[in-house]
Amino acid sequence: MKVFPILVDGEEVDTGQYTIFPDMEKVIEDPGLGIALQMRGASVFSRFVFSRMPGLIPKGSPEMRYLRDYRKHHGVPKHTKDELDEVVYAKVSLARESDINRALDAGVRDHKALFNPFKEPGMGLTLEERTEAVYKAGVALKGRYNDVAEISVKEGTPIRTLEWTWELFEQKAYRQSVDYWGELLDVIETPGGDGGKNYRFREPYGVTCLFTPYNSPIALGIWSFTSSILAGNSTILKPPNKVPLSSILLGQIYMETVMEMGLPPAAVQVLTGGGKQLMQRFMADSRVGAIVWYGDSDRGLELWADSMKKRIQMAPELAGSDACLVWGKDVDLQSAAKMVANARYLGSGQTCMSVKRLLVQDTLHDDLVRLIIEEAEKLQVGLPSDPKVSLPPVGLTALYLLIDQIEDAVAKGAKIQTGGYRCNYLDEPDPAGLFYRPTVLTDVTVEMRVMQEEVFAPALPVVSVSSVDEAIRIANGSRYGLRSPIFTDNAKTRRQWAREIEAAGIIVGQDPLYYDPPMPHLGGYKDSGIIGGKYFTEMLTRMKYVHVGPDVEFTQT
Repeated sequence: MKVFPILVDGEEVDTGQYTIFPDMEKVIEDPGLGIALQMRGASVFSRFVFSRMPGLIPKGSPEMRYLRDYRKHHGVPKHTKDELDEVVYAKVSLARESDINRALDAGVRDHKALFNPFKEPGMGLTLEERTEAVYKAGVALKGRYNDVAEISVKEGTPIRTLEWTWELFEQKAYRQSVDYWGELLDVIETPGGDGGKNYRFREPYGVTCLFTPYNSPIALGIWSFTSSILAGNSTILKPPNKVPLSSILLGQIYMETVMEMGLPPAAVQVLTGGGKQLMQRFMADSRVGAIVWYGDSDRGLELWADSMKKRIQMAPELAGSDACLVWGKDVDLQSAAKMVANARYLGSGQTCMSVKRLLVQDTLHDDLVRLIIEEAEKLQVGLPSDPKVSLPPVGLTALYLLIDQIEDAVAKGAKIQTGGYRCNYLDEPDPAGLFYRPTVLTDVTVEMRVMQEEVFAPALPVVSVSSVDEAIRIANGSRYGLRSPIFTDNAKTRRQWAREIEAAGIIVGQDPLYYDPPMPHLGGYKDSGIIGGKYFTEMLTRMKYVHVGPDVEFTQT
């Protein structure tokens, strides 16, 4: 059995305290294995309730609802000890308090060595040196594709989804990203009105803690690591508990590479453990200067407010409910349908910037819905190692929220045109299934939960509109404002949408998930982030300015 260590001060540390991680490909094939593993570690009373008195299983959390559903429809799983031992893929070391303290101390010790804005010899690493180090780390990661793929499949990520991530960070694009993000940090010199000089530059916060999400641990891990190290921070990564293995491997590759490039040991560290506990721990520690956090808006805004009181910079990446408009006489419906379907259902809809509300000109509605249904029905569930599979299981929180949202929509008059049910990996209907078939809803109205809440799962509500003004009003009626794409043949409508939509990003006539190196790292309006588009490199630094009077020596000649 593999042991995945934590990374502290340049060392891989096996703490002797572990959490067990199963082979998710085997669990997807037989979910009873996961249930049986869970019961093996449960109390005698919990096992008794599950096996003999399932009516007493609580209903309050998604995890308990799943246990109830499985027990009701599949009974008590029966597996031998050997079968359960075989499904365990890895042990993940858990960080102890001593490890956390050591990591923070190392971060404080090393952060000054990561920052040297005026390129003074012996005073730390320059921006150019940090840029080259993170680029080399990215190249090293690309060279480990087979290792990343093996671990990602064991975590339940379809190989096809990983390939999308790999294409997103192809070598040329990653180089462009690193160079562009670095330019945002460089020293800017301007003449002073008194004959002197003005300098302004971005200074790192010192120790940054990154909480990356389960839905895209590699892509968002790369973004976060790259931005924090480029900024000059000592960086601690907290992997997502649902998929920690690929993040630990990412940390190992980055740590090894940047240390070979001359960065200090605390440039990259990885600490595991409960997300809530580690967040509380970091928020209460004056050694922490900044935190990156991905998650739902209610929790994120609460953390953001708390961080301000503690003088910690928070860079949150929050929820979205992106509204997409399709409008016009000659708009290419086939192309729009393909891109909307991909942007809604990629990763089983577990993407913050996916299309989550579709607004369609009334005269185009039926034709576009038909085309999207065709695209949705092509998508396959299955084992993550199958290259034809593009749909992973839906996380339990998102799954049960979707079930409630669909129930609400149907009760209020919405019609399910395709999908609308859970299934197993063989695509067979299963009321306790881990998958959810891609769903299209029509006859949707704005008061339904699918229009008011984020739908972080594979369901697309479609609303027919008779004017662009009506579409803008509906789009802006959400509490969220992350991205908003538009497909239209009318340039004036494109400009109106870009001007009037309350979202940080507008995508015109292109894949709603499109990303270019100069584009911001998302960010949003309203409950998607308040401040609009953002770059993590800027969020993880603060501006400093220096004025030097006339005839005063300052920089090296």
